[in-house]
Amino acid sequence: MKRVFFSTLMAAALAGSCQSQPTLTVNIANPLDADRADETVEVSWSVVQERLGAVTPQEVAVLSPQGDRLLSQVLYRGQTEPQAVIFQVSVPAKGSATCAIARGEAVDAPASGYKVAARLVPERKDDFAWENNRIAYRMYGMALMPIDGPSNGIDVWCKRTEALVMDRWYAAELAGKASYHRDNGEGMDGYKVGRTLGCGAMAPYVGGQLVLGNNFVRSKVLDLGAIRASFELIYAPLDVAGTSVVEVRRISLDVNSQLNCISEMFVNGGDMEVAAGIVLKNNKAPADVANADPAYKPLLAPDKGYVTYAEQADVLKSDTTNNGVIYTAVIFPHGMSNAKLEGKHLLAVGSYRANEAFTYYSGAGWSKATAGEGALRFPTEKAWQDYVAAEALKLQNPLEVSFK
Repeated sequence: MKRVFFSTLMAAALAGSCQSQPTLTVNIANPLDADRADETVEVSWSVVQERLGAVTPQEVAVLSPQGDRLLSQVLYRGQTEPQAVIFQVSVPAKGSATCAIARGEAVDAPASGYKVAARLVPERKDDFAWENNRIAYRMYGMALMPIDGPSNGIDVWCKRTEALVMDRWYAAELAGKASYHRDNGEGMDGYKVGRTLGCGAMAPYVGGQLVLGNNFVRSKVLDLGAIRASFELIYAPLDVAGTSVVEVRRISLDVNSQLNCISEMFVNGGDMEVAAGIVLKNNKAPADVANADPAYKPLLAPDKGYVTYAEQADVLKSDTTNNGVIYTAVIFPHGMSNAKLEGKHLLAVGSYRANEAFTYYSGAGWSKATAGEGALRFPTEKAWQDYVAAEALKLQNPLEVSFK
């Protein structure tokens, strides 16, 4: 967890100033018998104002249990007024931590120091790309459809650097200097989406059939700061069992996480089944269940709320490098009605309620990604599955936050 430390004198001065002003104490309890590191805590802006009064985002400081000021970010969610403040904290198994929110100078990183990014990439046929210090993703805009056809799945860019890479990778690719389909030391795009849901996108699942949409038509960045990047994608109307439905995706990615939080709305869709899918592969290409690579067996755990898959990363025809294994997953924290292998997908099936957002998580890891000191973050498929199982349990048992 990134912290900004001050001298003992500065910490004492800050603590003294907080004691003389209103302070919101935030108690954070971990109900699980497992340590939780670098987990994001969110506090509503209305709660902050209720205790501190009228404050600006720049006047809100978050203090750790040790009294150090923590990196924090004010969320706007696409609005003009603040909606919440977030920060990251570590809490031991069955333990708790007490932080404070007080008037003071907020600790934020300059934009050049952010570990998350998200933007429309008009120079590359209207891709929308986003990343953090571990992984990167993208989805496809309308300008690409005449060239590659429709595809509203999620693409994966594997990384083995904490640095943000997407701007440099795009620039090098478009200038013809280096291909992001080849690992040049920082990672690569070794994932094929095609006409599928890719790495965990969602679609209506009506009458046992996926109803795949086309590329997004509008995008909007909702938040971009030191901890979280979030954005919204809107799709053209889609015929779902005779009804014109508009899909709206809101996606956020926090620093230190492999997983996207995805909130799906199917406007005018009514109650229906939906499915988030992971594309099955064989020899770099999407494959039907019967023809999928037998070396990689999907893990279906609907009772635990998740599914996982692994596949050999793509290699350019002119490249003989072993690009490792890409791991993928979908988590439904609020319950999965079914999981199945069907067509070209491993599907996680759930129930969508009209006019309500369906929130779930999907993401990826890479066997060549490092975790400091050169150690591999996910050296085996089992390591990835353990990570997903632990994250699912955390999402099903969120940190318990109370105030005084």
